[in-house]
Amino acid sequence: MKLKNLNVEAVIFDYGNTLIEFGPEQVTIQNDALLSTLSELFGACDEEKFTTIRRKQIIAPYATEKFIENDRFTISMELVKELYSVTPNDEQIQRMLDTKYQSFLNTITCPDFVIPLLKKLRKKYRLAFISNFPCVKSITDSLRKTGLIDIFESIVVSGDVGVVKPHPLIFRKSLKEINLKPEKCVYIGDNWLADIQGAKRMNMQAIHTTQYVSYENFESFDGDFLPDAEIAHLNQLEDLLLREI
Repeated sequence: MKLKNLNVEAVIFDYGNTLIEFGPEQVTIQNDALLSTLSELFGACDEEKFTTIRRKQIIAPYATEKFIENDRFTISMELVKELYSVTPNDEQIQRMLDTKYQSFLNTITCPDFVIPLLKKLRKKYRLAFISNFPCVKSITDSLRKTGLIDIFESIVVSGDVGVVKPHPLIFRKSLKEINLKPEKCVYIGDNWLADIQGAKRMNMQAIHTTQYVSYENFESFDGDFLPDAEIAHLNQLEDLLLREI
């Protein structure tokens, strides 16, 4: 499949389940770590209720058209209140946040093929990065851990912007940092709503990757934009972007 617009200058990447795997297995590891900390701080809790609350919190930014990113402090406090009917103090909340940060960092690995692929793409395109995640430090430190941080000209995280994709503001910030119009960019991501609809609404081309199983599943609706291309593995970008454009 060829892209319609051949005049592309930049490739913008999503992170989780696009460049790296961050699906149900990684979420389970994070949740188990948080459960352990909660049990230490407040006692045993209803794990089924915990999972339900965490799932609700993860998708909460998409519940309205405002697409407001979660406040990490607030959702940690709400989790404890719902599970234990007590209000945690600042020190306890910080323990929870530290656990989330460390367990996230521990789960992040970069497949061997990703950096060589990005370096090939960088010879022809400017590369940028947009991630939906409330903790900016978690993302930047994980990029540093994997060696990805120096690959991208621009790194934008929703926790710094206050809204999540598909909100246009987060895309505009990226475009401003690379000083390009959306028509000059192609966006690559796994999330149907956040990545594909968000990018297409901005008049970017969009490539949908289905390589990994996402923990955020959004159904398509009549009238949705279709991606300009779909790939089953990120390595297919080499044919799509380096040989056909």
